[in-house]
Amino acid sequence: MREESTTENPSGVPGWERLDELEEYQHACRVRLEHVVPVREPLVLVSQVQRSGGTLLSRLFDAHPECHAHPYELHLGRSIRSRWPKLPLDRPEQWFRTLYEPKAAAHLALGYSKPGLKSPDMDVFPFVFLPRLQKRVFDECIAARPVERRRDVYDCYFTSYFNAWLDYQNLYSGPKKVVTGFTPRTTLHEPSIERFFAAYPDGTLVSLVRDPRAWYASASRHRPKYEDLDEAIALWGESTDAALAAARRFGERVLVLTYEELVLETEATMERIAERLEISMSPTLLVPTFNGREIRANSSDRIASYGVLADRTDRYRDVLDQQAIARIDELAGELYERVRSGDGAW
Repeated sequence: MREESTTENPSGVPGWERLDELEEYQHACRVRLEHVVPVREPLVLVSQVQRSGGTLLSRLFDAHPECHAHPYELHLGRSIRSRWPKLPLDRPEQWFRTLYEPKAAAHLALGYSKPGLKSPDMDVFPFVFLPRLQKRVFDECIAARPVERRRDVYDCYFTSYFNAWLDYQNLYSGPKKVVTGFTPRTTLHEPSIERFFAAYPDGTLVSLVRDPRAWYASASRHRPKYEDLDEAIALWGESTDAALAAARRFGERVLVLTYEELVLETEATMERIAERLEISMSPTLLVPTFNGREIRANSSDRIASYGVLADRTDRYRDVLDQQAIARIDELAGELYERVRSGDGAW
C-alpha cells in the first residue's frame, strides 16, 4: 500500500492541491520579495566587555515600534566577531559572505536561547528565519541601485536580515528611526570604531560600564577565563578606558552610562536614551523581550522572574570575600567613580 505524501490532500481541504510543498515555499518567498520593507535607518551599536548589561539594553529596545532590533549578538565579520568588518567596495562577491551570521540558521533549527544558561533557567524562542531568502533579498537590494558607499551594503544586509526573519513581530510597525544591535568588545579595537562611524556617521555607540565588583562576581562565574582577578579587572579597565576615549573623540555620537543606572533607574535612563536617539519614550523600553515576548535575564545566577532585576547590582557582596572587594576597589575604584561622576557619560 502506497504511503500518502504530505503534498496530497488527506482531509479533502479545498485548494490543497494548488501548490506542493516546494511551490508553497517559493510562493512565500516571492510574496516577501514583492513586499520588502527597506531598512536604511542609522545603527545604534551597544558594545563593551561582556557581562556589563549589553544584552539587557538590547532586549529593552526589542519591541519598540520605532526600532529594528537585532535579536541577539550582532556578528558582522567572520574572522573575529567583535571586529567591525573592512568590507572592500571593489569585492562585491565577498559582501554577503562577510556579513552573513551563521547563527540565524542555527536558531532556525534549534530556536533562540541565550548561551551559558541551563534548563529550567533557559528560555527557548522560535526563530523562523530563511537564510536562502535572505540572500535573495540581499542580491535584489544590491542590484536595485548603485553601491557607492559601505553604508549601502549594510542597508541591504539589514534589509535582507529583517525581511528574511519571517516571524519578526515588529517588521511593519513604525515608522522606524534606528536599527539596534549588541556586539561585545568592539570598543576594545579602535580601528573597528573608526570603521563603524565611517559607515554610520549618523550612528550611535552606546557603552555600558558595570561596577567592577559586580562585574567580576558575574564574569568569574560565567567563564573560567575571567577567574584571575587582576587580569579580569585589567580587561574591565581597558573596556572602560576605550569607551571614555571614544566619547572624547566622537562626542555626542557616543553614549557611556553605567549598568547600575540602567537597572536602578530604568525609566529615567531609558527616557534619556530615547531622547538622545530621537525615538519616543514607550513602555516597551522598560521590559526586556525577545521578538516581543518577555525573556529572563542572562544572569550567572538562577533566575525565575522576568523584567529588569535591580538586585543584581549588589549581589557581589554575597559572592566575593572582603579581600577580593578591597583589591578590586584598589585597581578600579577610581576609574569607576569617574564614570559615575559623568566623565564622558552624557
